[in-house]
Amino acid sequence: MEESGNDRLQVGFNRRFAPLLREARERFGARTGPASLRYLVNAGRLDHGSWYLRQGTEGSRFTGEGGHFIDTASWLLDADPVSVYAVAASGNEDLHIVLRYPDGSTATLSYVTNGPSGFPKETLDLIADGKVLRLDDFVRASVYDRKRWVSSRLPKARDKGQNAELAAFVRAVRTGGPMPVPLRSLVATTTATLAVETALAAGAPVTLTGAR
Repeated sequence: MEESGNDRLQVGFNRRFAPLLREARERFGARTGPASLRYLVNAGRLDHGSWYLRQGTEGSRFTGEGGHFIDTASWLLDADPVSVYAVAASGNEDLHIVLRYPDGSTATLSYVTNGPSGFPKETLDLIADGKVLRLDDFVRASVYDRKRWVSSRLPKARDKGQNAELAAFVRAVRTGGPMPVPLRSLVATTTATLAVETALAAGAPVTLTGAR
């Protein structure tokens, strides 16, 4: 792509475009120190016949979905991971992944498949500088500081940013402006996602290169 000069590429990492998460990030403000991020994904059990079950030809379930969550963490931390470590729970597909970032920040991603369907799918906490950003399944967000801010609760459907991402992509193509997600970030997220399988097989952290 660099050789051709064509950088008109967009991947569907939509959560960084979610209105609640963007507002919470703005209210949280810039960091001065490393952060700790916890991301719980209650992925649930697969339906019979899901293509994710064909791991021999289609790859693992996390490989197909995990980039969404790694991208969200990296966007919140404004950096690309420098290492990935992963462990798997015995007897199921539950994964626990630790991402390390250049400034010493860490993101822990728990991807679990045996949780109840009534529990929220995605909950996230970002802690740094005496502040906490909390996201509750893209229905409500809050920031805890000297003065707590809590968003309005979305009345019906969750907004995970799909429409906003599509609009940003179309606008960039029409105007020739920069893509909404830089190519470097897309590559870094994909590399980290694929490195999870490598880390599981090696039983050791995988060092990544080219991180911001």
